[in-house]
Amino acid sequence: MTSTTPSRPPHRLERLRDWMDDEQIDCAVVLGADNVNHLCGYWRYYGGPSALVVGRDGERTLAVMLDEGSTARELSSADEVLGYGERGFGINLDPVADLITTVASVPVLARAQRVAVASELSGADARLAAAISGKPVDATGALHRIRLIKDWDELEKIAASYELCWLAQNVVAQSSAVGTSEIELFTAAQAAAQIAAGEPIEFLCDLLSGPNTAKVCCPIHVAGTRALRPGDPVVADIVVRSHGYWGDTAETHVAGANAEAEEVRSELLGILEQARRELVPGATGSEVFANMHARITAAFPGGEFPHHGGHALGLTPFEDPHLIPSDTAPFEPWMVLAVEPGVYFHERFGARVENVFVVTPEGGVELRAAMSGALHGG
Repeated sequence: MTSTTPSRPPHRLERLRDWMDDEQIDCAVVLGADNVNHLCGYWRYYGGPSALVVGRDGERTLAVMLDEGSTARELSSADEVLGYGERGFGINLDPVADLITTVASVPVLARAQRVAVASELSGADARLAAAISGKPVDATGALHRIRLIKDWDELEKIAASYELCWLAQNVVAQSSAVGTSEIELFTAAQAAAQIAAGEPIEFLCDLLSGPNTAKVCCPIHVAGTRALRPGDPVVADIVVRSHGYWGDTAETHVAGANAEAEEVRSELLGILEQARRELVPGATGSEVFANMHARITAAFPGGEFPHHGGHALGLTPFEDPHLIPSDTAPFEPWMVLAVEPGVYFHERFGARVENVFVVTPEGGVELRAAMSGALHGG
């Protein structure tokens, strides 16, 4: 990249502390797995309720179930880890009560007058407010704004999941043979990604073949027992979460050869490239969507484009901003967007492609290129 490569923004903890200073907040408390992962990097498969206390000086205290304590100390970047409750799982049906008691005892929170709170645990914010003397201040909006911009360590985690998605796509490509069923392709893709990850992953997948590809996605069509026939197109939209961050891809494969489907895919890749160039600071999802929609409808008379043109991703697989007509929020450097043009011909076939990009002043940088040094991040 040239000198227009965007400078890295302040780390998300610095941005949080700046907001706390502006709002005269003494400490912040976030509850729930995504909030905790975002601010201290702790994520566990099937983990218990967790919370993080962040002091105005940036010191972080993590609270997890007692049996998770040693793992949390190893994996998180928190300054202190507190275990709550008793040894074992499933004995206490209200572990959040113990979590709140433990969090409320953290000294910086116990003496705070104004406390920022954001919770993903239903009712936990009200229970915390009742357990502390400080005045709660809703931090949901502030944390949402902070999440829009990805730090380098977040890019690394998204990229790791993105690579697993492409590994799974390669398996679909290699396995799209006549006689193979949709559910076999789905299962092979999931198994390949999970084995490569070396631990359980979260896996979402649209896997459609032949005329089913015109049905776009789940839940309209869910992978089933239909066996591939010669020349069938196969649409695979594969989404993987590992270490708490998501990657996303879509690709159109063919069982054998299909000149029409291959030509449509090639045209969609050209439209994807045009959209990539538009991923610059100040542009909006509504503008990119409008241009994408116009190009698709011009290129494919009789085809439909009935879904969004893309979306951001990170801690969730579908987050702001979105490439849709109503999203007019301007892009900012270091946003991460999945872009997915597609076209569908009623009862015949459909095709879709999707890559993930980092917003820069020169347009989107594909995430694998970004991680290989295109954004000077190595």
